[in-house]
Amino acid sequence: GGIDPRAKAPDYPHHAVLPEASLGVEYHGRAFDSRDGSFFVQDYLVVEAALFPAGDPLEFSPSHFRLRLNGRQPELLPVTPGTVALAIRNPDQYEQRPGLVAGGGMGGGQVIFGRPRPAERFPSDPEARIPTGGGGSSQAVTPESLAKAAEAAERFALSRLEAPLGGAAGLVYFYWREKHSKLKKIELVYDGPAGRAVLRLR
Repeated sequence: GGIDPRAKAPDYPHHAVLPEASLGVEYHGRAFDSRDGSFFVQDYLVVEAALFPAGDPLEFSPSHFRLRLNGRQPELLPVTPGTVALAIRNPDQYEQRPGLVAGGGMGGGQVIFGRPRPAERFPSDPEARIPTGGGGSSQAVTPESLAKAAEAAERFALSRLEAPLGGAAGLVYFYWREKHSKLKKIELVYDGPAGRAVLRLR
């Protein structure tokens, strides 16, 4: 599982140097879009995290992270990839509310369901990062399409591992059902073997 790390921590929009490693982070809002697969899920926030040990391999786990929203307590703890995948596979079990969108694809082809891509309100607006389906997009949600999107959400997730010198990366998920526009300040708290850091994501 996980995703390929970038070359170094400063290649991420947010990064920090810790006593035992460097940490790189990118905030993706409610979606993740890549050539190898894409997905959008309404009630979760997606954070890409990478750890680059300074020497020996270090444990790297979703449990090392918390998300602080608008400076308030309690901080959000990560949810399991399986929980996110279930929400994508079974949208009808989540109160049949509109706006749950799933995308799935391989090799750069994505399919988008449920609603059109919103316009960016400002550069790199995470709310606008719903995978684009191009001219072949369809509004008909199929079990196969949902399954591909759910598989991508699980496959790209960070799992507990030993990060090597070259780094390790994966997606970390946090449950947030309220409107994304309410989030004026987003901070990611890392507290693990490499040290402790708070990164301002928004």
